[in-house]
Amino acid sequence: MKAVYDLIERILPTYGENFVVELKEDDVEYYEIDTVDDKILIRGSTVNSLCMAFGYYVKHILNLNFSWCGSDLKFDKLIKPEYKKRIIEQKYRSYMNYCTHSYSCAWWDWERWELEIDVMAMNGINLPLAVTGTEGVWYETLLEMGFTDEEARDFLVGPAFLAWQLMGNIECFSGPLPMSWIKKHIELGKRIIDREVSLGMHPIQQGFSGFVPTLMKKKYPQADILVKESWNNIGVTAEINPKDPLFKKMGMIFLKNQQKLFGTYGYYAADPFHESKPPVEGEEYLNDVGRTIADMFEEFDKNYTWIMQGWSVRKGIVTAIPKDRLIILDLAGNGHKNHDGFWGYSFLTGTLHNFGARMTMKGDLKLMASNKFKTIQKDFPNICGSGVFMEGIGQNPMYYDLVFDVITSSEKINLDKWIEEYCKRRYKTDDSEVIAALKKIAKAVYADGTDDVLKSAEIVCTRPCLDATSTGPFDVFNDEYYDNRLLAEILTLYESKDIKTDGFFYDKLDIARQMMANHAHKIYKECMAAFKIKDFDEFNKKADLFMELLEDFDSLLDGIKAWRLQTWIDNARSFGENDEEKALYEYNARMQITIWGNEIDCWLFDYAWKEWSGLVLDYYAVRWQKFFDMLRENPNYCEDNYKIFQNKIDWSADEFRIELAKWEASWERRQGNIKHGNFSNGLIKNILSKYQI
Repeated sequence: MKAVYDLIERILPTYGENFVVELKEDDVEYYEIDTVDDKILIRGSTVNSLCMAFGYYVKHILNLNFSWCGSDLKFDKLIKPEYKKRIIEQKYRSYMNYCTHSYSCAWWDWERWELEIDVMAMNGINLPLAVTGTEGVWYETLLEMGFTDEEARDFLVGPAFLAWQLMGNIECFSGPLPMSWIKKHIELGKRIIDREVSLGMHPIQQGFSGFVPTLMKKKYPQADILVKESWNNIGVTAEINPKDPLFKKMGMIFLKNQQKLFGTYGYYAADPFHESKPPVEGEEYLNDVGRTIADMFEEFDKNYTWIMQGWSVRKGIVTAIPKDRLIILDLAGNGHKNHDGFWGYSFLTGTLHNFGARMTMKGDLKLMASNKFKTIQKDFPNICGSGVFMEGIGQNPMYYDLVFDVITSSEKINLDKWIEEYCKRRYKTDDSEVIAALKKIAKAVYADGTDDVLKSAEIVCTRPCLDATSTGPFDVFNDEYYDNRLLAEILTLYESKDIKTDGFFYDKLDIARQMMANHAHKIYKECMAAFKIKDFDEFNKKADLFMELLEDFDSLLDGIKAWRLQTWIDNARSFGENDEEKALYEYNARMQITIWGNEIDCWLFDYAWKEWSGLVLDYYAVRWQKFFDMLRENPNYCEDNYKIFQNKIDWSADEFRIELAKWEASWERRQGNIKHGNFSNGLIKNILSKYQI
């Protein structure tokens, strides 16, 4: 009970003595809230359900707003609740995918992790991905396998890219990893797991799927080690054939090192051939992979559960595993349709609503409120829970506030009523005009179909070209979801309201951000149309207006600390123990949000684009200015015959792009001197009038 009382004190300091906490185990997970002897009683069948009960009290009775995007925890006094009981049907509620750990959590310290774990617990998360510090497991394992310190750390990628190494995609990229980082994150990972376990969670730890350094071929020439194709053109990786004795030997060393550093808790993630082809074709090989890993887990931990992402799931592997030993995480929530309900294996339906921690306002609130778990359960009784698997957090607060209500609910949610309560919680008001505005946003912006992770492109962050169709790989523009007149109307209303919560301020700037991003796309299209018909006066006018908008846009973004490039860089550099390490971490931070890959022939450029103050003026605006200047010098320029790859013009399609790539690479290696705007209170009114939106 101490862990629950400690949670109460962290969230509501000095109020712990006003609560009575009772654990009453039951075959059915549930919690109860009541008032007994003038105290608030929370009772539950698990420690996690007790945390959930407290979370419900804080969110829905005290009406406090916890959010990545502006929280408000002020209240006058505790409220004595009426009796409420809730049964939790979802056995598992999972949180984060690997990408979240790099796109959002790469530079988190313990203070930031502690808050996230508390919020996870209060929202009923009991199956979190817990891989912080796993680089230490790899390091210790490679030393045992005969690697030197230098060889082991050279294999380990830079801090901003560790997620993709854990998924078996890359090695030796943006590193080598300093020893100080490894030691600090072993300690941090241990604290994270210990806290999660104390709050009734089952941390998912790293398993072993046969991914090994390519250097293993030289160190173990007799072993059957297969080199795979490059993942997104960022070097090759290797896999041990599961039939080779070295597979199990190394896997057991890895698992034992993990146990030594962090303990083990029964849930192990392994995703063979994630986003890649198996090195050997055929079901027989896949069956061997599944059986070998399952047997290895069985020998290490008789009570193991294998956790597998549904992203690159393969029937041949799955059906080689005992049904009671596997849970599949259906990241995007539709894999059960494509894989015969995952062949009767337990699975969680998920929400994967954001690629690369992008910032576009989007998310299908109606679909979320319908409760996908209950809908799917009618046809697939093997579903056992829900998950939240976004690649990056820190965006779309209304959408995720609803997500956290749904993942433990047994019912559909009345969206209109929920929005009214959300307004009171986030804005501390029941103003009918503001509630009506939120409902308009829900209908017009968070509309049907906007869960589509691909529809998130923004022109400001797009590598310049004449006919942009995409910003990062695999995204497209989503103009059909926005009516800038409506956004301007709501923004004007918000400007007129004297509401002081952080959530209201964030949302006001977020609406302005989206509105300006949309308007920039309109100006861009007009500018390019003028160039194509050789109306150079109009082209110059629109190009100048576009560049002016970028300056105002950067100043708007400066209003939110989390929207500043300097915040990201400062957090990265804070882990460095000397100038060399600080420079490496800043390079990683800059690389991830820009080029993201091979600087000679890049495929993933701008995948993790961000509308951040400093990044707009210091990076995106410079690219656009270079492009406009080039067009002025080349009035007959066209791109009709250029190679298109992943919906974008090839990285080195012409001399302009070759030179641009050199500048982009040099920008990644810079330190300090970030050009940025400055937010002022009158900026939004100026934007509304200046651009005649």
